[in-house]
Amino acid sequence: MYYLSVLVGVIRRLCQECGLDAKGSRTDLLLRLSEEMRSREAYDKIFEKIWAASGGWAVIMCPCGIVYSIKCNLRAESPRDFADMLLSWKHLPNVVICDFARGLSTHTSLRQPITFTPFEGRLLEPTTENIAKAKSGKLQVTLPWLTAKKQSPDPDGHPITGSAEHYVLYDRFHEDNTKDPRDSLRKLRLVPQLAGKVNSQAAEQLFSKLKKNNYFMNMALPSTHVFLMRNIIHHYNVRKNEKRLHDIKKEFNTNIHMNDHSQVVLGNVSLTL
Repeated sequence: MYYLSVLVGVIRRLCQECGLDAKGSRTDLLLRLSEEMRSREAYDKIFEKIWAASGGWAVIMCPCGIVYSIKCNLRAESPRDFADMLLSWKHLPNVVICDFARGLSTHTSLRQPITFTPFEGRLLEPTTENIAKAKSGKLQVTLPWLTAKKQSPDPDGHPITGSAEHYVLYDRFHEDNTKDPRDSLRKLRLVPQLAGKVNSQAAEQLFSKLKKNNYFMNMALPSTHVFLMRNIIHHYNVRKNEKRLHDIKKEFNTNIHMNDHSQVVLGNVSLTL
């Protein structure tokens, strides 16, 4: 009975926020909302009131633009959604770049304490000296295994880099948004192997391209929407890979093949005598 009264209170408050008459029984209130939701504009408005956000898609991408993971969200994206995707991977990336690095590190550590190490995903120990150097731009943290695999791989190290270190860094446009001074040790520009060489806005560029699909995607049934998005992303990845492979072959004019990790490898040019 208490649950029912709370539910009626929520519906009554929702009617008030939508500018509808909030008097009457629960059935009367639901009928008014149902009638109001016949238009798409009103539907989106009421949906946002209920969920606090209209949801969307969360993606994890390589800086080259390939989408590796995608998740449909009913609510606004949160660190939980990206942690779900990352923890489903067989090999966690050594470096994760996002616009809420501290939140992702904190949430993931609550679920799997040793996920981001060392220093909770920061590049160095958050001492007063290290923070001061990072803020003044006098600090660099070299991660040589990003360009050449470790000769003696760490136990449980990533198969590509050989390193078992895992960092969470801010993308270039959000690194100054945080108020925690320790987050100055999460700046992308501190790593010479990454600074100026990584497109940290790959996800924003992808969604900018997908905006043209919003009308017909949002008018589809939920199951159809998910099916279409997965197919769009699949064909996007295929075209991206084909173009990259074509450009590499054209540039180097030599034998190209894929290794066990689906990386493009330059083969030796065969000489005929």
